[in-house]
Amino acid sequence: MLSLNKKILVSGCGFSYSKQTRRTWVTVLKATGATIVDVGGPAVSNQWILNKAFLKLLDEEFDEVVIQLTSLGKLDVEVDSIRDLALVKSDSLRNFTINGVWPSSHSREHVSKALYYDYLNSPNLEMEDLFCKVTMLANWCKTHGQQLTILQAYPIPWTEQQQSQLEIFNLTPLYQKYTESELYKLHDFENSNAVPNIHYQLDLAKTLATHLELPIIDRIEKIEYFYKNNM
Repeated sequence: MLSLNKKILVSGCGFSYSKQTRRTWVTVLKATGATIVDVGGPAVSNQWILNKAFLKLLDEEFDEVVIQLTSLGKLDVEVDSIRDLALVKSDSLRNFTINGVWPSSHSREHVSKALYYDYLNSPNLEMEDLFCKVTMLANWCKTHGQQLTILQAYPIPWTEQQQSQLEIFNLTPLYQKYTESELYKLHDFENSNAVPNIHYQLDLAKTLATHLELPIIDRIEKIEYFYKNNM
């Protein structure tokens, strides 16, 4: 049923995160009046995305939950003053923190990160952990009467068995769809930022508004008209 009164929880990486300079589909939905609580973050890992969402679900009630999964291999690191200077400040791209955590993403610039990928990173264990968490979150949402939508921003190597047990809104990664679209020609590559441009975000916002049954397509189209005529 179409309703603007739904309370929606969203968690994702910079592809969706609404508290950044670049506008995302979450920013667009918020601008139309949708009630959204965003617990994601820039460049964060799937561990962050799923953990923050579940912890929020323990505190508040929501009608819809949207999880935007990111790529594997990302590492979030708690920092203190020493780590901030050695790891964060010295990184050419991921030189920021969020709530005391360095979302180092795939950076190998510091020797500790290079050693992590060479000797400690365990993709199979990470995939197993991701599958288990998504499955348990889906069960939680089902038993609590909450609609769960899983988005993939980037490729995730699910097995056939895992895919058969998960309900994923988009098996073709969103970023792949973006790079294959005409809208990618308008991408701004400043500072190596991979967040899709506003034109794609508006298109994605309409898709998700329809999926979430939010009566806001006309409002999104007004925002879309503004950008088409003022950029």
